[in-house]
Order: sequence, then structure tokens, then C-alpha cells
Amino acid sequence: MKSPFQTLSHHKKEIGRFTVIQDRVRVNEHEQMYDYLEIRPGVCILPMKDGKVILQRQYRYPIQDWQWELPGGFVDEGETPQEAAARELKEETGYEAGQLCPLGAFYPSFGSTNEKIYLFFAECRAQSGCHREPGEVIQMQELQKEEFRKLVHSGEFMHGAGLAAWARYLSQDAACCQQKREADGPKDNIEK
Repeated sequence: MKSPFQTLSHHKKEIGRFTVIQDRVRVNEHEQMYDYLEIRPGVCILPMKDGKVILQRQYRYPIQDWQWELPGGFVDEGETPQEAAARELKEETGYEAGQLCPLGAFYPSFGSTNEKIYLFFAECRAQSGCHREPGEVIQMQELQKEEFRKLVHSGEFMHGAGLAAWARYLSQDAACCQQKREADGPKDNIEK
């Protein structure tokens, strides 16, 4: 379907890790400014080990508060979303994914940004050292699925990408991972 918007002018301004886009557009015979953030693609991983959800408690400076969240980050140049998910999981938690299953993607706020986040479920195997960025302040915790569900239900878990990953996981019940395990047998496999 053809876009109802006609772009009359387009301006970009790089500010740190974000790019601010300011376009002048025509829509419905009306001219207006349309501003949004251009953010590179990201990933969010729902990691589990032995039936427990692996959570992070991280201090988030923009809201000046500690927040529960799932691991995630940007997709680096030349990297697939699956590779980024495996890398971010290892960097932030120290866990390697024995099984990494895509749960689709979503746009967290398509009225104000073009950011696209790819969601994954990870069955984790052995944990080794983390390689966090110097500015990250993260505490790790493992919760039973029912405990995590209560954290979501109470509103204490407010991480948007994490909520999307949890919803997709519940809607698919990780069927992709179960089918893959049955097809692959007991060996470890990361989907590419």
C-alpha cells in the first residue's frame, strides 16, 4: 500500500547513540513537521536455565531507578540478530545459549522511533565470566517461571522488550525450541 505521506524535506542530526530525524511532510493536503528517533536494531533475550528465568536488575539513569529486565542490546554492524543475541547474552550474563530460538520482532514505539527489536528465547548452558560495558551496573537473579509471572503481573517488571519477549514466549510456548530439540537430538545448536 502506498504511503499517504510525502516528504518535503529531510534533516538528520547525530546525538550520541541516537539520530534525530526532522522531516517536513504533506499528508491529507496538510503540511507539518514529523520528528522521530532513528535507532539501530536491537535484541532482547528471554534466558532460562533449569526452568528458571535469568533476570537482571539494572540501574537506569534516564529514570533514576533500579529496574528488572532481560538481557539485550544493539545489533552491531555486520552481525545478524541471532549473533547479537548470543553475544549480548554472554556479555551481560556470562551464559552461553545451548539453544537460541527466534520469537519474532516488534517496534517498541513506532510513532516516535523506527527502532526494531528482535526477540529470542535462550536455553542456557554453563555460565562463565561476563564482559559488561564499563557503564553497566547489573545484578543477576534467577526466578522460577511462576515467580517471574508474578513480577510481570504486579507491574514490577516494566521492561518493554522483556514484556514483549515474555508474551511471545507464552503465545508460542517455545514450540520452536521444542521442535528443534526433537529434530537435533541432544547436541547443542544455535539457530542462524
